[in-house]
Amino acid sequence: MDDRARLYDILYALAARDGRETVLFGKSAMLARESFARSMACEAFPEVWFEVPLAGNPWFDLHVLTSREDVDAGMEFADETTGGNPDAFAWFASQDEGVRQLALSWDTSSGDISSPALQLLVSADDMQVTCDFLDVAGRADAIGPYREFIGRIPQGWFACYAGVFPQRAGHNLRVECIPDRALQLAYAEDPAMLKEHLIQVGVDCTCGTLVERCRMLSAMPFQIEFQFDVSECGKSGETFGASVRFNIPSDAGERQSFNPNGAAGELMGRVEAWGLSDERWRLLAGTMFAKRVTHADESTLLYCYPAFVKLRWRNGEPLDAKAYLLAGAQQA
Repeated sequence: MDDRARLYDILYALAARDGRETVLFGKSAMLARESFARSMACEAFPEVWFEVPLAGNPWFDLHVLTSREDVDAGMEFADETTGGNPDAFAWFASQDEGVRQLALSWDTSSGDISSPALQLLVSADDMQVTCDFLDVAGRADAIGPYREFIGRIPQGWFACYAGVFPQRAGHNLRVECIPDRALQLAYAEDPAMLKEHLIQVGVDCTCGTLVERCRMLSAMPFQIEFQFDVSECGKSGETFGASVRFNIPSDAGERQSFNPNGAAGELMGRVEAWGLSDERWRLLAGTMFAKRVTHADESTLLYCYPAFVKLRWRNGEPLDAKAYLLAGAQQA
């Protein structure tokens, strides 16, 4: 067995133990393991995300992220370990700067893992890099709408990633933007500004909950991010998401802080009161661990923690909430 597959098995087992598989993860484990095996583009252990719904039937989707520092220009990539995207990985490995991670996102909950989503996470504000990515990903048709959308976003927003979803019907260009800290604090105090900026990019703000709940998220000590399914005309489509990362910015850098008895618990309590989560969110704290394992004289630190919660609206109406668990392995 490949050591990376073995480490993934341990990560999942630790996150899902003590009854959490039944309540949080559902029955996606076998397909997720196969998806992971089809995502090992290079020798390094990738970053792994488990996406779990917070209400309804339990399931999870798997996101596997390869970091730029783990690949080199000139490396050869195979269909079998890139989700069928070797050209996109070769392009990614050739980039000198501005790119951060390339993600394969698998809809394991659907039972169809024939063609994963492909997402580029960037570290620099360079629209051309993302346009080049869309081209190599086979979505040259999305370049125009992407440029149009970026032309609409307010000053102070950073488009941190773009993704394409070949399995899903429709245009399916997804873009995520992070408002800078000053703008986020302004949103917390001025919902009219927040509404104006969301309408500017095409979000349906007719529902009373959307602006107010985004204002509340902006007032939390966590970083807020906005996610858009961009239409062919370069505007936000019918589905809009707002998420917060459970890291608190400080002068000493961000620190992970999913504390069910602190701000994170306060937020999740509100999400439950809104009917977007049931009591399962209380199990998220149990998924946090940092555990060292040894094999063949090598020591590896395995870790997992709740990183995000995301709320979604469709046509302005509340849709659902999901949690994202970040997991990985670091060689000692």
